Amino acid sequence: MADWDPELYNRFRRYRAEPVEHILSRLQLADNELIIDLGCGSGENTLELARRSPRGSALGVDGSPAMIEAARKLLDADAAGLKARVSFELLNVPEFRADRAYTLIFSNATFHWIPDKLALFAACFDALRPGGSIVVQMPANETETAKMEIGRLARQAPWNTMLGGREHAFHEEPPEFYAAMLARLGYDRIDCYHLTFHHPMDRPADVVQWYRSTGLRPFLDALPADRHDEFLGQVTARLNSAYGTSGPMTFDFKRLFIWGRRPGT
Repeated sequence: MADWDPELYNRFRRYRAEPVEHILSRLQLADNELIIDLGCGSGENTLELARRSPRGSALGVDGSPAMIEAARKLLDADAAGLKARVSFELLNVPEFRADRAYTLIFSNATFHWIPDKLALFAACFDALRPGGSIVVQMPANETETAKMEIGRLARQAPWNTMLGGREHAFHEEPPEFYAAMLARLGYDRIDCYHLTFHHPMDRPADVVQWYRSTGLRPFLDALPADRHDEFLGQVTARLNSAYGTSGPMTFDFKRLFIWGRRPGT
């Protein structure tokens, strides 16, 4: 796919931060954690984790050059003295490998893009020190109105021909699936669950803008550039109808949280 657009992604930064705020509300950090943020995006979460572990270190990695550039600019502008403890590197998350290097693996909204999640969770287990923890958040919103309507439109002519029959849907598994997976890999203190966040929007067109930076990217990458506006216009019209309004509405977004630990002290 084309590179990510940090400015577009952060247009709804306040709402996208809510799952991280939930994680931080229950995450207990020591003052000397060794943290890696897999899929760090523009770096805000990496810096916040480092702030909460004043003698620790944090590494943010991402496969997007644009996101890593934005994260490094954010770090350069930080006035809290984090430069000695935080760094950012370009790395495709499926290629992540380490040997007992971290006490905390954190990932927000990245794992759902990775086809082989079993291999990634296994690599994360190897990368944790004994007693180290992992917390992962993944969108779990494939049955929400907007995603369903985007899929229906993609199956209709002429879009189905231009998209080659691809719907770009993510295959979602329930929390119990991931709990069993982590247990097989050796994790303990496993906790997997859904939470739904309720985001007020001014209009369904805002939901289209939300997805332009994430879920619509594979569709737009596959379509000719001169058809983007037409496709997005049809998505917007379908959402106005499906939500029953072209004005204020609530966008309900379900997310999956996965917690685990490598046994040991």
